[in-house]
Amino acid sequence: MWHTSQGDRTLEGAEAELMQRLIESLLEDLLMQFDEEWQPDTDWSCETGIELFDNLHSEQQIALLHDVAQHLLEPTPEGMPLSAIAEATVAALFAELHHHVEMELDLSLDVDNVYWRQLIRDAAIDCLVRDDLLGTERKNEEVIQVDEVMPTEFRVPDLHSLDTITWDELIETLADQILWDRDFEMASLFLDEDPRRSATRREVMGIDANYFVQIPPDPRPSEMPSLVSATQALIRRKPR
Repeated sequence: MWHTSQGDRTLEGAEAELMQRLIESLLEDLLMQFDEEWQPDTDWSCETGIELFDNLHSEQQIALLHDVAQHLLEPTPEGMPLSAIAEATVAALFAELHHHVEMELDLSLDVDNVYWRQLIRDAAIDCLVRDDLLGTERKNEEVIQVDEVMPTEFRVPDLHSLDTITWDELIETLADQILWDRDFEMASLFLDEDPRRSATRREVMGIDANYFVQIPPDPRPSEMPSLVSATQALIRRKPR
């Protein structure tokens, strides 16, 4: 369970499927930084563009990815405490999605290459169904029919659309279904500031005192194989 902007919930259906595939993709990228004996390979780096996540060690990133996967995809007794590093991990997953769509659009001559756009479209429509903005019986109708009742923030482009801006906006809308805001982007400002001034600013902005100081997990090398296996098990389950 996750404390999302839409309430405490566990991802389901197409939204969960999209997140599973993103976790799988990012995990594969992170694992390329290790050789068969789990030794760091300094010739490879995985940059998502989310500074707070990218600044962590690979072992920490993989451990966070596991924790995030568990709380997003499983009905855990309690939601994962919201922190800058947890939300930065979710943001890193959506940054991965931006990259995949960009690559897909660059290969637009392959008209059948719509894998990620299909996942995005399905997740967006599932969110509409969840919020009772679109009847379940209309879920699989054509985009032009969906648009008749679709709010502005959920405009879903045609599956073969090459409009990068529209796809980027839809990805951000899906991210907003989970993330409350982008406070994690201000981590350096709060951590480098005078503690008293920082506390006052957090209070004014309604940010929890522990949001920026949550310590990331730091697993031992011997724990990495089991962490990876547990994460892979989570993303292989069929979404509810």
